[in-house]
Amino acid sequence: MSKSPVEIQKVIEITRQAGDLLLKKFETEIEVGIKGAEEIVTEADRASEALLHDLLLRLLPGSGFCGEETGYHPGRSGFTWVVDPLDGTHNYSEGIPAWACSVALLDEGREPIMGVLDFPTQQRVQWAERGGGAWQNGHPLKVKTTPLCETSIIGIQSRIRLNPFPDHLERTCFKYCGRGFGAIAYHAALIAAGKMRGCVDLSVKLHDVAAAVVILGEAGGIVSNLEGGPLLCHDHYHGPFEDRVLPFFAGDPVTGPPLLKYLFPFGAPLGAAGSRGIQSHIDE
Repeated sequence: MSKSPVEIQKVIEITRQAGDLLLKKFETEIEVGIKGAEEIVTEADRASEALLHDLLLRLLPGSGFCGEETGYHPGRSGFTWVVDPLDGTHNYSEGIPAWACSVALLDEGREPIMGVLDFPTQQRVQWAERGGGAWQNGHPLKVKTTPLCETSIIGIQSRIRLNPFPDHLERTCFKYCGRGFGAIAYHAALIAAGKMRGCVDLSVKLHDVAAAVVILGEAGGIVSNLEGGPLLCHDHYHGPFEDRVLPFFAGDPVTGPPLLKYLFPFGAPLGAAGSRGIQSHIDE
């Protein structure tokens, strides 16, 4: 695994600049549209990504760039920026202050080695480099590993269009407290800070979680697919990766594995990425 070729403080500053741009446009009259079937996109998403593209490629000339709005553009250096210029766009468009700007750096082997998450409405920034710990506003981050209980908060996906509807949401709310904040970066940040105990999303893409993967790992957390295997598999490292759908779980190394087994006793639900076509049922 390569060492980062740039200073993380410079990446934090660039991410904050994009966050400031988003904050200035927040709760103002902006253009809102639909991309694909149901995905909301705003002029703020595009402006943030354009700024990140310009500043990050200036910081690391020859690097590749993979953005949610503009796609993947390979570079010459082997390093690639992966950005979600506005995670939680639906929240943002409705004036709900739970959203983030996400920036990650992949090394020559496509391994995430640096991540920054900026939450402008909360004046919080989380960051991490491989081997350097995870931090929030200069204070170290650590996941919580105490036993789960009825009041433990588990992050759940806000929109699922599957039939049959997967059981894991019912299982979550039956035993714990399910919360869906509409931004996977926000869920990950809460886990890294020890406030949320786990989260599940049936279908993320790399730009959604690349920064969070580094931060969670350095905060002592775990990420995986819905069967406990690696989140990033062989196809990520050896084929097209920018549009690959990933089933995502995050938690801590003590309570996370049994929580995942409880939520998905038969693996990924029918219709989800990695599904083996089996539905589960609540049992204790």
